[in-house]
Amino acid sequence: MTGRVSRTLGLVVTAIVVAGGCSGGDGGEGTDSGDRSTDPDVVDADVVLGVGEEVVAELDPRYQSYNVEMVEVTGGEFWQPYDAGEGRVGRPPIDLGSERLRNLAAELGPAYVRVSGSWANSTYFDADGTSGGVAPEGFVGVLTTEQWRGVGDFAEAVDGEVVTSFASNTGVRDAGGVWQPEQARALLEFSLANDIPLAAVEFFNEPSLPVGVPGGYDAEAYARDFVIFDALVSEVAPDMLVVGPGAVDDTTPLVMEPSIAATDMLDATSDSLDVFGYHFYPKVSERCGSPEGPEIALTEDYLSRVEADQQYYEDLRDTYMPEAPMWIGETAQAACGGDRWAAQYLDVIRYVDTLGRLADGAGDVVFHNTLAASDYGLLDEDGFEPRPNYWAAVLWQRLMGAEVLSVEDGAGTEDLSVYAHCTADGSGSATYAVVNSSEVESRSVATASGGATVYLLTADDLTGTDVQLNGRVLEAEEDGTLPSLDGRPVNGAVDVPPASVAFIVDDAETAVCT
Repeated sequence: MTGRVSRTLGLVVTAIVVAGGCSGGDGGEGTDSGDRSTDPDVVDADVVLGVGEEVVAELDPRYQSYNVEMVEVTGGEFWQPYDAGEGRVGRPPIDLGSERLRNLAAELGPAYVRVSGSWANSTYFDADGTSGGVAPEGFVGVLTTEQWRGVGDFAEAVDGEVVTSFASNTGVRDAGGVWQPEQARALLEFSLANDIPLAAVEFFNEPSLPVGVPGGYDAEAYARDFVIFDALVSEVAPDMLVVGPGAVDDTTPLVMEPSIAATDMLDATSDSLDVFGYHFYPKVSERCGSPEGPEIALTEDYLSRVEADQQYYEDLRDTYMPEAPMWIGETAQAACGGDRWAAQYLDVIRYVDTLGRLADGAGDVVFHNTLAASDYGLLDEDGFEPRPNYWAAVLWQRLMGAEVLSVEDGAGTEDLSVYAHCTADGSGSATYAVVNSSEVESRSVATASGGATVYLLTADDLTGTDVQLNGRVLEAEEDGTLPSLDGRPVNGAVDVPPASVAFIVDDAETAVCT
């Protein structure tokens, strides 16, 4: 087994075979090199794909999940797309009843739908309908019972389960600054009484950062408040999963230094947590002052930034919560709404590569931020037009099963990353996600059996929004239903052009997957 990165954390972890993106034209759909062979030595390819003899991790079936920000549900200020102006913009509530949106989101199911974000820390749940839409003192937004039912209906329609968090601002605190549980109780009790498919809760969003909390809020105050929260959940919803600590920026602060370290939160809460949660962004967007542009998008430095946070938080998990699943509650191309290239084909490389790198533990989940808000949304917020990452997400969901396999290969080819899972349809085969991040070099890969079905994503313009599957531009129907996403049968080597992603399903059964 070779690779630019090879990690062992309790289990043998997926090896990243980094061996070697502009893609386009007919996309180099693959080459037919004659009769199939079961002997890798006779397959003429840069990399002959193979897997180990064991499943090294079994992910949550909802591994690939997404965020619908609380502010999308309620309406309010959020990062507006660059082509609409700078900064934040007031937006109406998202139409979760849209047939188009539901059809598009259903293709990503099963998934967790996380309704949280910084704005959730200051959102008032109007359980009795008396606010008149005006946020009480200490709050910024209002969540109505109708809107929360809409979240539940949406989740049911798209094979989703809801994850949420509660308000933490001055509106839920007494004169001494102590957190009061009435708002959280109301939301929990309403969810249970109205069959909202609520699967897990967090105390509040990103408690590491001083956002939506009183000035001077520290680890001691957090520990005091969590005791109250823990007692509430134990009373009202004792079977509910509790996710935490929701840490962020402990290794590489992006916008601000954490005011509470993850270790301090875990010292106070780890015995009450079921799932270890953290957030990760590789950078902030230009909205928040980043000077880094799209020239970094295909570099190993940028693509591998997740690994420092992953290693740090997995080490904390192993210390405080051994064997607990890891949920990355938010990730995307960049924080603060994403850069311009978050909405472009260029980010497909990072999107698939990040899913591959993070798929290394039992029960793990990755939540993309967001489904349909700002530039990093999988869908454009105006008309729910699928962006390139959406199509990559659909193929991952259809092809990459929950069982993660180690990758075995004798070649070290620069700028090529390979990830392997049992195929999602239970056919007993292995599917490989092959990511070519080189801007100039094509790479050839082949399965040991010589036969495969290939799903190759390319683009004529890396900075455009069109994406091709095996040379055909993908577009959704008006109602959000998708075109056929058929793979291309290939005998022999598959050409993986620069800046492209190939999902390659081995024709042969793999013993470890049967």
